[in-house]
Amino acid sequence: MDLLTAPLVVFDYFENTMVMLGWVIHNALWGVMNQSGITAIPFIALIVSEWFRARQEGDDEGNKGILTINRIESRLYAMVIAFAFTCQPVLELQISTVDVDHQRSQECGTRQFASGQWGESTLNSLDGQTPRIPLWWGTVHAVSHGITSAAIAAIPCSTDFHSIRTELDLHAIKDPGLQREVGEFQLACFGHARNKLFQQGGRIEASLARDVDWVGSRYFLETPGFYDSFYAGRPIPGFPYDEQRDMSRPNTGPGQPGYPTCREWWAAEESGLRARLHDQIDPGFWDDFRSVFTSTEAEDYVIRRMVSPRSGAANGNLDQAVVGYRNLDGGTVGQAVTSAAGAVGGALAMFPFAAGMDMLKQALPMVQSILVMAVIVCLPFVMVISSYSFKAAGVATFGLFAIWFLTFWWEVARWLNSNLVDLLYHSDAAKMSFLAAVNNTYDKMVLQFVEGMTFLILPGIWITVLGWAGMKVGDSLGRSIGESSRPAQGAGEQGGKKSQSGASGGKL
Repeated sequence: MDLLTAPLVVFDYFENTMVMLGWVIHNALWGVMNQSGITAIPFIALIVSEWFRARQEGDDEGNKGILTINRIESRLYAMVIAFAFTCQPVLELQISTVDVDHQRSQECGTRQFASGQWGESTLNSLDGQTPRIPLWWGTVHAVSHGITSAAIAAIPCSTDFHSIRTELDLHAIKDPGLQREVGEFQLACFGHARNKLFQQGGRIEASLARDVDWVGSRYFLETPGFYDSFYAGRPIPGFPYDEQRDMSRPNTGPGQPGYPTCREWWAAEESGLRARLHDQIDPGFWDDFRSVFTSTEAEDYVIRRMVSPRSGAANGNLDQAVVGYRNLDGGTVGQAVTSAAGAVGGALAMFPFAAGMDMLKQALPMVQSILVMAVIVCLPFVMVISSYSFKAAGVATFGLFAIWFLTFWWEVARWLNSNLVDLLYHSDAAKMSFLAAVNNTYDKMVLQFVEGMTFLILPGIWITVLGWAGMKVGDSLGRSIGESSRPAQGAGEQGGKKSQSGASGGKL
């Protein structure tokens, strides 16, 4: 007769391996206990303890035999039920890894599972051994992962702002010919326009100063006498010969490229520099970018980052979005000094902290899976030593659920890490200022520290709340996670410090 199967789902391959290893060892330990008769000891202990209790009651108890039988019968039923459902492996374990929608996950900033799709069965045996699982723990596994998946799906789907910033920093002009052409445009157009602007004299407004600081300046494009007055230094492919404009210019003629004005050279719909620079960026990035930024001018900022050796600030907003418990006057010399010192200290600490948090975030799900494996291995001992107690089974049930549900809290932390900036900086200008890291720098460093710590704070709150509910798994679980993940975080911080000292000229 074929065994019934338990088709269970896990969130990643590491969890697949650890759960499978846990149940293989669990089955081996339970088999040893069965063969040695250890599993029968709680039943024998029940009969002996009730007999001893009856003997202590004295001879004046005329119905002590009936009472003893009733007590043994009642407890025996409970123990048999616990034995059958929580100890006896009856379901053949079949594990599948959930199918993650990677594109959707990048869009939302949290792990998104493909609707109605599950991965193929991966690791379902070790050394030829296919483990089995008791009915109760199979149910706990399925319910815990189902609740966790539903909770993750309930997190609002928002664009991952930090991934956009990171991807933005990685973009560069890949076409060497286009790079050279941008350099020619700077010499033939941007340089002349800047010289003409400064020769005119007068005070330049702050907003104008930021705009005229890059080659795609809207002021130079839209103001007569600037880009419409200067021309390319050579014939540019994509701009046909114009007799009225190019008749006296060399190396051109009918049917050949001509000399466009700087405005045409930059802004032409298909062959202009802006359009070709725009095409250098992946369309998927533009979709994510437009989901965060509403104005068309924001696209110019991306192109500006590609062509400019330095990034200008998007706005002059130096106000902090988060008001902490600092002095409210904000204008004293001491406040300025401490802010400057805090910024310097934050900058020095940020790199090793970020490196440590990166390794910590990578290690957390691994620690989680190892803890699950350890609990599974301990289940035979827990149930036998507790005499197949419902209370022990309940504590283990909530312990496993608490560990698995940590995935949800880490996804919440990742969502905050991705979207907190977008929630705080509503305007396009403020967001671009944050991207440029020119304004709100102090805010940015403080937020990164806070966001990083949410990966530990939120699980800590969850474990504490379980303690409020009377579950005694909280303290030990919290210590296990903290102590297990601390070496990874420390290693990352040490690597960050060494890289930082190396970059600043220190010895490794």
